[in-house]
Amino acid sequence: MTGGPEAERLPPSIGGLVDFAFTTYVSHAPLYLGLALAVLLIGTAVEFAIPAAKLDTPSGALKLFAIQFAAMCADAYVITAVAIGVGTRLAGEPASWGQIARASLTRWLAVLATLMIVQLVAFYTAPLSGLGPLPDPPVLAVFTAPFVWLIWGILSLALPIAALADEPPAFAIFAGLSRAISYSMRVQNLARLVLVAFVSILPNLLQAIVEDVLVKNHVPRPFYWADIPIDALTVGVIAALQTVFAIDFARRAADQRSA
Repeated sequence: MTGGPEAERLPPSIGGLVDFAFTTYVSHAPLYLGLALAVLLIGTAVEFAIPAAKLDTPSGALKLFAIQFAAMCADAYVITAVAIGVGTRLAGEPASWGQIARASLTRWLAVLATLMIVQLVAFYTAPLSGLGPLPDPPVLAVFTAPFVWLIWGILSLALPIAALADEPPAFAIFAGLSRAISYSMRVQNLARLVLVAFVSILPNLLQAIVEDVLVKNHVPRPFYWADIPIDALTVGVIAALQTVFAIDFARRAADQRSA
């Protein structure tokens, strides 16, 4: 994905890009909603297959890891499918649901590996994100959170880039991360990057709020109810937006080089 001729079919405005992402998602809504249901069912199966345990115990930590890994595997496939759906529409070669599903299998592992790297960065930067326990002193989060959110927004673009990269899957991981950083570092993309970053952290923000409420009210299985349904409902829609803006960033970078 280098901002070639297919990227010229994208609208130039931010509003046009958001509308294009939404309409593209809707055009394959049955497929993507089916995948969202699969994400929910996989998370539910893992949640109820493993006995409940407190999070501060080894059993609880193991269960949390299993749920998160299962969610990452499912999310990576959804992100890949949505990115390929956007890519085929821009190429003027609309694909059937079956074609998208089959093509996604060939890029899924590359996106999964990229997602694991992105999640690792998110894990280590989470204390400075303002989501969850605050740093000491808490006021530090006021200054660090915006930068952490921007970093997460930048890295989120690596996922659709890896899905659409021309490189073989093993090299697509590096291509996704390096191009996401390169495209995002351009000043003319800053306003659009802020929008992508804000939208990308919305599920995390909502999950943190819901989980806090559930824990305070002693609702059983708070992590499951706060995270899995929200993730299933939002991952595909946000992936469509991230894909469209990643391609737009590539286009703007190509235009700047040719100017």
